[in-house]
Amino acid sequence: MNRTAASAKRTRVQPTDLAVGRPLPYDIEDAYGHLLLRQGHPIRSEEQRRRLLQIGRTPYYATPDKRGSGGVQRRRETDPLSANPFDEIYRISFALQETFKWLGQRSGRFLSRLDTLTSRIGDLVERDPDASIGAAHLDEDFPYTVRHPIRQAILCDTVATQLGIPATERRSTVCAALTANVGMLELQRELERQVEPLSDEQLHAVRRHPTESARMLAAEGITDGTWLRIVAEHQERLDGSGYPEGLQGGQICRGARLLMIADTYMAMISTRSYRPATAVRETLLELLNQSGTVYDREMLSGFINTIGIYPPGSFVSLSNGERGVVVHRGERGEQPLVAAIVKANGQPTARPLHRDTSHGEAPDVVALEPTLTVAKRFNLGSLWGYGT
Repeated sequence: MNRTAASAKRTRVQPTDLAVGRPLPYDIEDAYGHLLLRQGHPIRSEEQRRRLLQIGRTPYYATPDKRGSGGVQRRRETDPLSANPFDEIYRISFALQETFKWLGQRSGRFLSRLDTLTSRIGDLVERDPDASIGAAHLDEDFPYTVRHPIRQAILCDTVATQLGIPATERRSTVCAALTANVGMLELQRELERQVEPLSDEQLHAVRRHPTESARMLAAEGITDGTWLRIVAEHQERLDGSGYPEGLQGGQICRGARLLMIADTYMAMISTRSYRPATAVRETLLELLNQSGTVYDREMLSGFINTIGIYPPGSFVSLSNGERGVVVHRGERGEQPLVAAIVKANGQPTARPLHRDTSHGEAPDVVALEPTLTVAKRFNLGSLWGYGT
C-alpha cells in the first residue's frame, strides 16, 4: 500500500496515547509501515516516548470510532509545521555521522541506529517533501560522506512514493541509499580533499565498493535481500557499462535503477574539490540524453516529474528582475513558488518575498541560475516559512 492510501487509514501517534511505564494501546509503525513497538509493550523512558511521538503512526487496523471494543479514537493530527525540517536534517546528519562509527563493530548498534534514522527520513519526507528536497539541494553543513547519502535517500523516498512503489520496498531503497557507499567511506574522505586524478588503486577500490558495501552490511546482520541487492547493483547501468558485474537492463533491480539516478544527480550538482557543481538544468539534460540506454526511462521520467524542472532548493531568476530560491514545486512544475531574496536592483531583500508564479499577475520564472552566496545568508527554514 502506498503512502497516499495509508494516510487515509493511519494517523500520527498522539501525546495522550503514550505515557512512560504504561502499555501501548496499539502497535506503532513508522511512515513505511515498519513496526517500531508492539501493542502492550511499556514505554521505558521519556526519550523513547518523544521519539515515538516524532516518527510513530497508528497501524492500518487501529481504525477510529470503535468505542468499547478496544479501538483507538482518532484525534486531530499534530500540525506538520511544528517541526522545522532543516533542523531535523541537521540532527539526522549528525546521527548518521555517529552511526558510521559503529560500522564493523558488529555490536548491533549500527543496525539499530540506522533503523531509527530511516524512520526519521520517512517522517521528514512525509511531513514536507518540498522542504526535504530543498534541503537536499542546499544543506552543506556536513562532509560529502554524510550529506550525499542523506540527499539521495530523500530523493529516493520522494520519487518512490510518487511512483507508487510499495512501502516495504521504498524503505529498503532508503536504507540502501544511506549505506551504498559504506565500503569506501575512508576513500571518499580522501577524494573530498584530492584534486589530482584517481590512482589505479583508488579506481579499483571505487569499482569494488558496491560488493564491499553489501558484504559489510551482511556482516552487520542485515538480512533484507532487497536492501543488499540495491547496494550491490547501484553502480550498474542499463547498457552494461556499469560495475562491478556489468549487469544490463532487467538484470538490475528496480531500487538500484532508482538509486543510480538519485546518486548521479546529487553527485553532479554537488561541488567537489576537483570540479565545480554542474547546474541543475544541465544535469537533468545530461540524464535525459541517456534515458533508455544508461538510465531507466520510467524511473528517470518519474524522477524529473517528481522534483520538477525547477526543483525546491534551486535558484531562479524571475521576469520582474528578482531572483530567489524555489520552495514549492506547485501544481505545475514550470510554475513554482519562489522565495525572492534578491531585488531587481541586485540588493538582497530584508526578508524572503514569496512569489507564486502560477498566478497570472505574478512574475514568471525566466531561468535556473547558480545558487548565489546570498542565499546562504538566510536561515533555510525561514525561506519555507518555518520559525517566522
